Amino acid sequence: MPELEFEKNILGQKEIKHFISRSEYKTKSKFELLEEINWDFKDAKTQYLTHRFHSYPARFIPQIPRTFIKLFTKKGDIVLDPFCGCGTTLVESQLLGRHSFGNDLNPLATLISKVKTTPMSARKLNELVIFLDRIEREIKRNNRKLTLPKLPNRNISKLFTKEMLEELQVIKENINELEDKALFNLSLVALSSTIRAIIESENGDNIFQIFKNKVNMMADTIKEYNRYVDDNTKVSVITGDSRRLKDIGDNSVDLIVTSPPYVNALDYYRVHMYNMLWLGMDYSAFKQNEIGGHSHHIFNRFRLLSEYLGDMLRSMIEMNRVMKKGKICAIVVGNSSIDYELIESYKHFVNMAKFIGFDVKKTIFRNIDKSAKYFVNGKIDDEFIVILEKVKDSSHTYRDDEFIAEIVRNELKIFREKVKKNPGSSTRGKKVTMERLRKNVYKIDEAIKNVEKDIKFKEV
Repeated sequence: MPELEFEKNILGQKEIKHFISRSEYKTKSKFELLEEINWDFKDAKTQYLTHRFHSYPARFIPQIPRTFIKLFTKKGDIVLDPFCGCGTTLVESQLLGRHSFGNDLNPLATLISKVKTTPMSARKLNELVIFLDRIEREIKRNNRKLTLPKLPNRNISKLFTKEMLEELQVIKENINELEDKALFNLSLVALSSTIRAIIESENGDNIFQIFKNKVNMMADTIKEYNRYVDDNTKVSVITGDSRRLKDIGDNSVDLIVTSPPYVNALDYYRVHMYNMLWLGMDYSAFKQNEIGGHSHHIFNRFRLLSEYLGDMLRSMIEMNRVMKKGKICAIVVGNSSIDYELIESYKHFVNMAKFIGFDVKKTIFRNIDKSAKYFVNGKIDDEFIVILEKVKDSSHTYRDDEFIAEIVRNELKIFREKVKKNPGSSTRGKKVTMERLRKNVYKIDEAIKNVEKDIKFKEV
């Protein structure tokens, strides 16, 4: 179905006004067109088609990748999101007829991404009716011998009663018996989404009905999704490390649109712990290698900043490697804070990009609608889109620890001077003594001394 028909049918006339018109494509440059867009996308429809399958923390709205894909690629081009999360960029690429790669270290994220971008026949999806009937009968009989999982030692575990655990276990064991891989994955995502719904509502009444409603919604949505995607459009989802994109070839990508983790803002493993537990995924391994999570360096958060910048620089070097020369990379990143100091992450990205073969074309500011369902991280008020053009291959690789340490150390020194001149740039109304704020300079000094140690990279 033509792209404009999709936008009319799914997004609606009100939504189309957010996007640039076809006539403007011919009269202005692509970078001029970026100025015409209201990047806040206020009141835009963000929960359409498979975007509704599973909640995900701090994900970006689909209008952002959709705009860049329409502007900077053509059908058949390859789009990459090295921090793909729940697959927003991949869905939009598929809807627009572009091939795509999605990479994420979180196995739950890549599972969701696969399900959201896997068309299935109505005949196959109809098999889920028998599957759901079988589960319902077994829950009523309750005659299986169940091995209940050991929950983490957290207050939220008290929410799950023995009866709830038994019902979840019956659902999971029936999922394990599914032989079709696509239906198996869909059912796992439905179970994960059900667990998130229980946790968010703190209500486990009628778990099976929640799961059944989710499965039916997903099946109906995929039938509709099939109408708008071309079977020849390829989507490759990789559970891997963005600091080493080993499954993607040199100079092969036409566009990157991504939103990496924000430093010290969120532990994704903590949000997904219970989902991953029920799906048999190792959240402890993900915790250990997660980028930017505030479970790292708890005694000196500025060493976390050093680690984060090293990880981001490695990722950007890999982005440069896989991109074709002259192509665009759009990085969506928000400011955060460490110990009452504002971390303007986008400025670090801009500074580092210049050393690894990128030209900084533009930085766009956008407000975040914190009331929107897609956004669940209250620490971030706004974000920036850093737009880079690859002008040459980077002369450094992700393994170049000496170079990475040098760049990170310089960024920390710039940050130290800012903190020294203006301490407490992100107190958020809290009363903090000047004595306490002055200690941050000494903590940053310690971070500078430990740069070589903190930016060391171990292959996952």
